[in-house]
Amino acid sequence: MAMSGRDRMLCLIAGERPDRLPIHGVDGWAEAVERWCGEGMPCGASVSESLGLLDPDSGISLPLNLNMLPEFPIRVLEKDERHVLLVDEFGVTKRMMRNDFDRTGGHKLDAGAMSAMSHWVAFPVKDMATWKRIYEERFQPNVNGRLPEYWEAGKSEFMHKAKTRWVSLFCFPFFGLFGPIRELMGFEELVYAMADDPGLIHTIVDDLTGMWVSVFDQVLCDGIRLDQITLFEDMCSTRAPLVSPSMFCEFFSPGYRKLIGVLRELGVHLICVDTDGNGWKILPELMATGVRGVSPCEVHAGMDAEALRETFPELYLQGGIAKGELARGAEQIDLEVERRFRTAWAHGRYVPNLDHLAPPDISWTNMQHYAERYLELVHQPVEAE
Repeated sequence: MAMSGRDRMLCLIAGERPDRLPIHGVDGWAEAVERWCGEGMPCGASVSESLGLLDPDSGISLPLNLNMLPEFPIRVLEKDERHVLLVDEFGVTKRMMRNDFDRTGGHKLDAGAMSAMSHWVAFPVKDMATWKRIYEERFQPNVNGRLPEYWEAGKSEFMHKAKTRWVSLFCFPFFGLFGPIRELMGFEELVYAMADDPGLIHTIVDDLTGMWVSVFDQVLCDGIRLDQITLFEDMCSTRAPLVSPSMFCEFFSPGYRKLIGVLRELGVHLICVDTDGNGWKILPELMATGVRGVSPCEVHAGMDAEALRETFPELYLQGGIAKGELARGAEQIDLEVERRFRTAWAHGRYVPNLDHLAPPDISWTNMQHYAERYLELVHQPVEAE
């Protein structure tokens, strides 16, 4: 008898073997999607739908907005044929490529459609006064507006689906601690403030954590269930974390512990962190706060799924398939995908999928081959060699 999607995830995070692995979809850079449309992908459809990578028993997302509310109005300051200088919806002044602006309208929330990183010029939080102004105006725990207009009418349907489906929450970019504060201050100002103005960082952590706790207390009631949260952090570079373990413990561990403690009491099973780069040195500190999952396990940064599973047997992994291998042809795709599924079936607590958006050097033919082999291995255990 087939498991429900929720039972499958509960089995996985317990380290047991499910009837099959969950199916995770894919997406690509804007240029990749444009290329695939020219090579046979139905334009207008999602990449995952076109590849058949939609799980018929997929999880559902709690539609909770933990970002600034209200957002800043987007203001274009300068525009020419190549660049646009603007203030985005989160108050960040940035210069971006004109074609990226035309795709996204300057919205940070549409960053996945961009082909290049923006150049950040100025950030809205500079000191305690600017933080308190933004906090009081845009980070209040009133849930009014943080759930969609259809919520009351659709709540019973959501609860019905939640009986058999895994319920998760990922809110980009302001549900985390290091990541959101970097979005508010910029990386350099954040790390300087840890040394020069530690009270400011402690206050932001306390304020954000308090807001989230209040919101979850209000939302996770009357039978509403949440199984997993994923915190957006992006706190690691290619070789190492962007913050030392000791600084993480000083500034961010208290907020993590408070939030995770409350979420555990409210029935949340799995706390994950989303970060690119090499997180090896920060993982023990994250796990000490109660984090039990990490993604996307970026391979070129040294986040090898096999090594991670052996070193941290209690850690749930997602990702870990090197996206660059998909450009090299069918044989290399098979080797990479089979290798990752072998780890998943042998060690458990791991759902393989691409370790980030697919770049445009991957052909649509290769993407189709990847999806075909992926779907075979989701159902068919790959035994250790």
